[in-house]
Amino acid sequence: MATKFGKTWWGQQWLNSLSNIDYENRLDRGRSYANKGAVTKIDIKENRINAKVAGSRPKPYTVDIILPPFFDPELSDFIATLAKKPTIISKLLNRELDEEVLSIAENLGLKVFPKQWTDFKMQCSCPDWAVPCKHLASVIYKVTAEIDKNPFLVFELHNVDLILELNKL
Repeated sequence: MATKFGKTWWGQQWLNSLSNIDYENRLDRGRSYANKGAVTKIDIKENRINAKVAGSRPKPYTVDIILPPFFDPELSDFIATLAKKPTIISKLLNRELDEEVLSIAENLGLKVFPKQWTDFKMQCSCPDWAVPCKHLASVIYKVTAEIDKNPFLVFELHNVDLILELNKL
């Protein structure tokens, strides 16, 4: 059974970065790869996603995706603004991302969600020239499923532990 990716508004925002491009159905093929289990490993460390994706060759392809980290003073201003919003804090404690969080971040110059695929730095070891290729797209889809489950992951991908930062205040 096919998985629906982007079940939450925050997962859909992440997936929207792919919506403006598609080279010869690579996105559909990437979604198919994600559904059939071709993404054999995903390792997320700070703002970097490393993955292995099974393809037509015996050795899985290596996928590397990097997102830009958040820095001060914008990050500190963002955390301070969130801390003054009890409704947002309440939703965050229930693992829900209020849409106002996105507005606050954008007003401070922070891009929480990529707006287009060029907001990522992406590469794959496959011979395909397209970015994203189906292997990169499959990893984006799998990460979308993780973001649907854990909205804090979008901040972790920018080197921010949102709960830890809020607890510091």
